[in-house]
Amino acid sequence: MLPVLALALVFAAVGGAVLWVKDRDIIVPDWARAQIQQRLTEAAPETRVDFGELLLIVDEDWRPRVRVRDVRISTETGTEVVSFSELRASLSMTGLLKQQVELKSVDASGVFLTLHRDAEGVTLSGGLGARSASRAAPNLAELVAELDDLLLRPGLARLTRAQVQALTLRYEDERTGRAWTIDGGRLTLDRSGADLQVAVDIAVLGGGAEVATVSANYAGRIGALASDFGVTFANVDAADVAAQGPAFGWLQALDAPISGSLRGGVNEDRSFDPLNASLRIGEGVIQPTPESRAIPITSAFSSFTYVPATRVLDFNDLSVDSKWVSGRLSGTAQLADDGRGRIEDLVGQLRLTDLAINPADFYAEPVRIAEAELDFRLTPEPFALQLGRLQVIDAGQVLTANGRLTADARGWDIALDAQLDGYEHGRLLQLWPEQIGAKTRRWLSENLFAGQLRDIGASLRWQAGEEPEIYLGFDFEQADVRFLKEMPRIEGAKGHASLLRDRFVLVVDDGGVDAPEGGAIGLAGSSFIVPDVKAKEGTPGVVRLQTTSSVTAALSMLDQPPLNVMRKADLPVTLAEGQAQMQGTLALPLIKDLPVEAVEFNVTGRVTDVRSDALIKDRVLSAERLDLVASDEGVRVSGRGTLDGVPFDAGWSQPLNAPGAPGQVVGEVEVSPQTLEAFNIDLPPGTLSGQGRAEIDITLVKGAAPALRLTSDLRGVGLSAPSLGWGKAAATPASFELVAELSEVPVIERIALDAPGLDASGEITLTQEGVLERLRFDRVRVGRWLDAPVDLIGRGPGVPPAIVLRGGRLDLRASDLPESNGGGESGPLTVALDRLQVTDAIAITGLRGEFAAGTGLDGRFSGRINGGAQVVGRMVPQGQRSAIRLTAQDAGAVFASANVVQTVRGGVFELILRPVGTGGAFDGQLKVRNTSVVDAPAMVALLNAVSIVGLFNAEGGDSLFFSDVDADFRLSPRRITLRQGSAVGPSTGLSMDGVYATDTGQLQMQGVITPVYVLNGIGSIFTRPGEGLFAFNYTIGGSVRDPQVFVNPLTGLAPAGIRDLFRAPKPDVPLAEGETPPPPPPKPKRRETIRGSDR
Repeated sequence: MLPVLALALVFAAVGGAVLWVKDRDIIVPDWARAQIQQRLTEAAPETRVDFGELLLIVDEDWRPRVRVRDVRISTETGTEVVSFSELRASLSMTGLLKQQVELKSVDASGVFLTLHRDAEGVTLSGGLGARSASRAAPNLAELVAELDDLLLRPGLARLTRAQVQALTLRYEDERTGRAWTIDGGRLTLDRSGADLQVAVDIAVLGGGAEVATVSANYAGRIGALASDFGVTFANVDAADVAAQGPAFGWLQALDAPISGSLRGGVNEDRSFDPLNASLRIGEGVIQPTPESRAIPITSAFSSFTYVPATRVLDFNDLSVDSKWVSGRLSGTAQLADDGRGRIEDLVGQLRLTDLAINPADFYAEPVRIAEAELDFRLTPEPFALQLGRLQVIDAGQVLTANGRLTADARGWDIALDAQLDGYEHGRLLQLWPEQIGAKTRRWLSENLFAGQLRDIGASLRWQAGEEPEIYLGFDFEQADVRFLKEMPRIEGAKGHASLLRDRFVLVVDDGGVDAPEGGAIGLAGSSFIVPDVKAKEGTPGVVRLQTTSSVTAALSMLDQPPLNVMRKADLPVTLAEGQAQMQGTLALPLIKDLPVEAVEFNVTGRVTDVRSDALIKDRVLSAERLDLVASDEGVRVSGRGTLDGVPFDAGWSQPLNAPGAPGQVVGEVEVSPQTLEAFNIDLPPGTLSGQGRAEIDITLVKGAAPALRLTSDLRGVGLSAPSLGWGKAAATPASFELVAELSEVPVIERIALDAPGLDASGEITLTQEGVLERLRFDRVRVGRWLDAPVDLIGRGPGVPPAIVLRGGRLDLRASDLPESNGGGESGPLTVALDRLQVTDAIAITGLRGEFAAGTGLDGRFSGRINGGAQVVGRMVPQGQRSAIRLTAQDAGAVFASANVVQTVRGGVFELILRPVGTGGAFDGQLKVRNTSVVDAPAMVALLNAVSIVGLFNAEGGDSLFFSDVDADFRLSPRRITLRQGSAVGPSTGLSMDGVYATDTGQLQMQGVITPVYVLNGIGSIFTRPGEGLFAFNYTIGGSVRDPQVFVNPLTGLAPAGIRDLFRAPKPDVPLAEGETPPPPPPKPKRRETIRGSDR
């Protein structure tokens, strides 16, 4: 359109100024301007041309020129097509002479054009054709080529140069949705024959500190489509470059200025030649989205070739200089676009060399990688970089990785996986960023020594706004590892490690340590764990131990700092022999200068084939298996075994968190004769039999003998105390307690037994040889018959102890002494009883006696009857009870003290009591010699009754003297049954039988009184003792205090045999408790009758 306009204006101007003076600006008058405008309208009726001042100039060479100002071309409707602030043109004088207008050159300024690009191609608006407001072509090269039809038109055939200055271009790219405004541009067209060259220089208005400039050139032939083009630019934003075509789409994520050049061409078949580009990228960042973290680059250079036909990018050289990553790349990539000129993805292979990596200043110094290869797929929008294969060659090893990097409105989303066959551990630590799992990395650097890593795998998952998830896994072999700084190293270890979801685990599959004592310790299965590698100060580390070793080796490891278990327990590491399998945990913060109190540990184990003579001094402990538990609070060993051959099921514990705290042994131990022998407790043979269990509690105080407390229900244990006539069957439960010091010679501080029939508590003292010295019971209760403090005094090994009763009471009514069978032996008995109860009413107090060793109580004693009369006696065993013989020199005092009768005075006393049955009954024989009866109401009444016959003889006032008193009686708890009694003196003889109720004081007696017994007693050979030939029957009833006496005077006339007809039968003696009834009398035999016929 511009040449057409120029041609039309020139024809109009030349027609009115052919004869005008040269070198003179001739202003065309208004009438001429109107005529020219009319001619233009007729020539191009579809357009309207308006212009201002029109000047005609002829220079010195007689070359005419025209200059038109304020040119505006619009459509019929008034829409502006193009406008110029000024248009100049030079004309061919030869053409003018031929009345033809031919342009030689055209200069324009102040032109505004719009270039629009869409999926169909490019469209230029601004007046290149008078019939249309725009011109379109598939691409810029073809758009330039369409100038040919204009340049071949008459009037333009001689045009050699055209130039547009002060060009303003509006470039709109519909494909990317972006637009640029170019101001102050310059366009130059040069023609030499059929050769055509076009050059453009523009400056792009932008917000940067430096102005972006672009210089483009085109070279072709008029009438031909084939052409070459080139572009040189500087300081152009990377996004603007990326928007220009698929070959540059991979720059879309870059925010940096780019300078460079490119060359290309178009063939006659409309195909493009390869595009060669050279780009220099300035300082900037890679940032696909505003929300994604920027990756800085210092500079980069790229030299590549793009083949449009195959859509292949060939990177001859791509170098990057950045704090994050630097290196050189080369390779090829295949483009895929959306058919609208925008890149969809880029799939390629690159070779990377001379890499220096330090993303986000992860390393103090960049990590250098010699060589790498990358298969990738890049999708610019939304940004996604898929790593199909990243192969890194480093230190002779090949690392293979894959993954993806994406960016969206949330930021980066990274997923990477890597594998490596093997690596040297030091190199792995160099590649491990210090900021990722810093404490775990530091622990590995300080505790993982020489070794080779195998089958290494690593993964990174990092979504925007979230903490990264990192996985690292590897196997190791021939490694030296330690879990604690103070612990020995695990040498030649083999195992595996992993870091997943901030949890780090290192496991030893094979390996061990040489313990300070006891040999090697196998640690297969042990592990080190950091539950949260991102935790702040005091990140906990956990050591899980699995060990196999000797007991000594295990204990020596437990005694290493910071545990010091055995030192705290004040025990040697050589505590026991055996094998140990242990497992447990140690928890410790991963800090420098770790204090001992910050370490928490809990270890459990199984110890087999155990033998120890150090756990309990001078005692040998053996066990097939014991369980071990150790923690920062204490250590405990428990299980079943034997102690000096005595079976036990117990546990030993020792606190560790309280210095000086005692250890303790708690459990069960066998109670048997073997137990007593093992603990040097010497009791009489047969005292303990059978086998039972006892609860033990032993307190172990440093520097002191172990303190034992033993309790038992004694089930299964039989007990026997022959000296006491007591025993317990094995099945009978009881309560037993023993408190002792297990010194070299045990000190038994307390022994207590509460069993059926026996309740005793006291203490035992042993000799230096461990033999019983004294068993002192503060109180012994045996059945209902003994309640007294008792001492058992040792008399040497194998000899029954002597027994001392130091007070208390003994009740013969309920005594249950064993029947003598001639077997066994008891020690001597010394008695100092407070009370010996004989019957309900008779007791001997202040009893003192000595009883010889034998099969029952046999000895002499002395005491007082009910606290009164002094008696001496002897006790002999009889059946299961004791028979007693008492003698006294004052029978009257004995009777008075026994509350039998208060009217007897003097006399020699002898009483024999033989036990009957089990209920406290006795059969007794009483003998009294030379005694007197005074103030006896019954006796006085009796004598008064017979005085009518003049037989009363009072000697010495109211007293009555008897030389012999004898009685045979049954003494039971509530009555005395007198079988036969007699009392004789010079003046009187008496016989008596009957019953006296001791609980009520009632009497029912009968007998015979014989006056002048010294003469009348001659007939006693025909009567009972105390009866004479002529005597009187009497009865006494009532009570002791108020007796009722009756004398039958008629009996005095009857001889002795006839007197029995007037008296009642002798009283029946009831069976005593536990007494065997006598056999029934034999049945009377039937008398045979002899008949006369039988003779």
